[in-house]
Amino acid sequence: MKKIIHLFKLSNLLNFAWVFLVFSCIDRLDFLGDTNEGQIIIYGLLSAGETIHSVNVGSSRSLGFTQKGIPNAEVNLLSQEGGTFRYTSLGNGNYELHNFIPKEGQNYSLEVLVGENVYKSTFQEIPTSIGTDSLSYQIAYEPFRTALNEHVFKVFSKTRLPKDDEPIYLRWKVEETEYWQLLWIPPGVPPPPPCFISDIMEPAKINIFDGSTSKTQNFDQLLVTRKIDNSFLYPMFISVRQYSISRDAYEYWDKIKTVLENQGSLFDIPPAPIIGNIKNTNDPNEKVLGFFEVAKSQVTRFFVTSEISPIYLHPPCLYIPERASIEYPAECLSCSDRALGRKFVTIRPDWWVYD
Repeated sequence: MKKIIHLFKLSNLLNFAWVFLVFSCIDRLDFLGDTNEGQIIIYGLLSAGETIHSVNVGSSRSLGFTQKGIPNAEVNLLSQEGGTFRYTSLGNGNYELHNFIPKEGQNYSLEVLVGENVYKSTFQEIPTSIGTDSLSYQIAYEPFRTALNEHVFKVFSKTRLPKDDEPIYLRWKVEETEYWQLLWIPPGVPPPPPCFISDIMEPAKINIFDGSTSKTQNFDQLLVTRKIDNSFLYPMFISVRQYSISRDAYEYWDKIKTVLENQGSLFDIPPAPIIGNIKNTNDPNEKVLGFFEVAKSQVTRFFVTSEISPIYLHPPCLYIPERASIEYPAECLSCSDRALGRKFVTIRPDWWVYD
């Protein structure tokens, strides 16, 4: 019976690990491990190099369901210099702070008021150093990767570290933005605006680096792998965001990575909740999940086109006059049906520029 219970916990853990909510520059990783219903979960990211900063506030549910957002909290950013900056609620537990530029070397804390409880993080200092990424990609054929053999697209980074006396800790997030053209039936009407659909690639893959144990100035790594499908019909941009983070943040993500990779046996130690740097000031014994992360960030981008695909990609939304009665897929008629919950816009991003 203990083995069965452990397997149930591990199954829940894997479900949680794959549920990242991509919201602006925030990754929400639902709670890991054996949690109780109603536990507070707070994750925030404040990054020098960005002007929109996000926080998610929620509470855990039983039986492995994803967390429930808390939309009526009061969320504030505290500066050690004495400033207080209020986040705006977007609903469903998501909060944003706009047009705020963090100062490198300064310390910030997160304050969240939920009912009569006040949750605060420790003060974290914005790092001043960051690495430099040079990106590349590779097309590969991986037999037996799934039930069907797959051609895959891999993104690599060659990272050069700054020449600093202090160790640097890094984390990476990789986002894809695909271009999708909806069905256009000429003539007489202008073509519908295209969809620009964004999603995190391999959201449960944790890419981190500990500079305190490294003796090299340059290193290579495979960041993400994804199947080649009709997302590559049109140009696709790959955005790699590197975060320079604190040692505390690195240790937090390293614990998550360790738990995610601890899947080999029913006899493994059952996963436990990962406690971050946020506490209830009214009740220090309360176990608060999540983390307030401060970082310095930079983004590196490249784009690919359908020419890289080794397989034929069928365009499902091309109008065929001689088959006027054909029934087109829903993804040809609206961006939301193509996006299926992913972020999308119909206005070209300002960085969508071809060299």
